[in-house]
Amino acid sequence: MVHDWFLYMVVSGCGGVVIYDPVPSLRYRQHAANLIGANGGFIARLRRLSLVLSGRHRRWNTRNIEALSGLREKLTPENRYVYDEFAHFRNASFWNRLAGLYCARLYRQTFAGNATLWLAALFKRL
Repeated sequence: MVHDWFLYMVVSGCGGVVIYDPVPSLRYRQHAANLIGANGGFIARLRRLSLVLSGRHRRWNTRNIEALSGLREKLTPENRYVYDEFAHFRNASFWNRLAGLYCARLYRQTFAGNATLWLAALFKRL
């Protein structure tokens, strides 16, 4: 799992405030073997899409669900609902996956991210 993403889920899920600072303040070493890193460019988008379709993100989501299960009661009621719905609908039938994604109001920050999210739901890769 990605530790910073997991911490984001814990803090925001439990009602904490997450502040996004667009100015980098740490040097993050980028190299060709990074699993996650710089998101710019067409090749990076294709690489992320292939990770989703290969099932890697699904495995990460499974681990996140399992790790958050111990904190479920500490989640805000709204986030507990999203957690429960996501944990359920990601394994549901085709139409129920799509309906669940829509009803839970999950989204990504970009058009490409949202398209990938819906593709993941279509192919049971959430």
